[in-house]
Amino acid sequence: MRQTDIHIQELQSEFENNEYFQMEDLFAFYKSFEPTIAKSTVNWRIYSLVKADIIKRIGRGKYKYGNGNAFTPQITPKALRINNFIKANFPYLNYIIWHVSEINSLSQHLINKDTYYVEVERDAISAVFENLREKFKYVLRGKTNEDVYFGESIIVVRSLVTGSPIQISSNVPTTTIEKLLVDLFSDKEFEFLQGYELTHIFNNAFSKYTINIDKLLRYASRKAKRKQISEFIKTIK
Repeated sequence: MRQTDIHIQELQSEFENNEYFQMEDLFAFYKSFEPTIAKSTVNWRIYSLVKADIIKRIGRGKYKYGNGNAFTPQITPKALRINNFIKANFPYLNYIIWHVSEINSLSQHLINKDTYYVEVERDAISAVFENLREKFKYVLRGKTNEDVYFGESIIVVRSLVTGSPIQISSNVPTTTIEKLLVDLFSDKEFEFLQGYELTHIFNNAFSKYTINIDKLLRYASRKAKRKQISEFIKTIK
């Protein structure tokens, strides 16, 4: 596709400072240059713009100018050991593994704990918990704020909500930024992050990463928090 067809300079001038724009906005934009342009042609241009990192998709039919910055959790050697153990013992289980450092990368005050969160299907929590206790030291069942093993690396087994948005990093199923934000907003074990700290985390996340709002709100709906988190996002963006 020719650069003149997609009008990059005009596109930047029109949309660079927008919080987001929609497919209809792009259709109107290209129609101003080519009044008879077909929607299929605009759809192909949108595809090309996303692929070229000129715009990024942030939701269904929603875009933002500029290249995307994906949130990719760090997978430590211990996370790999946990993953290999679960895969060997529960080969058909849906689960994710993530580390407290993902919170610390966004927060103002660091959580001074070496905590791994293992989220599994609700019916498998007891079995996974008991098996992990046989292999690893310091395993807890959903009690993240208790200093039972102060100063030690701990594993916390939590429930994985059906339909949670997940991603694969280094062959390990792990959290997405959308899931992390909703969990920090919703879950009782993260209540200590409320107030200014939570606002700081959300501001950091939205400034650092590409966030799919539709995906975030769909997951928030599964936790009966869609309205609350939607209103909260409006106050911090």
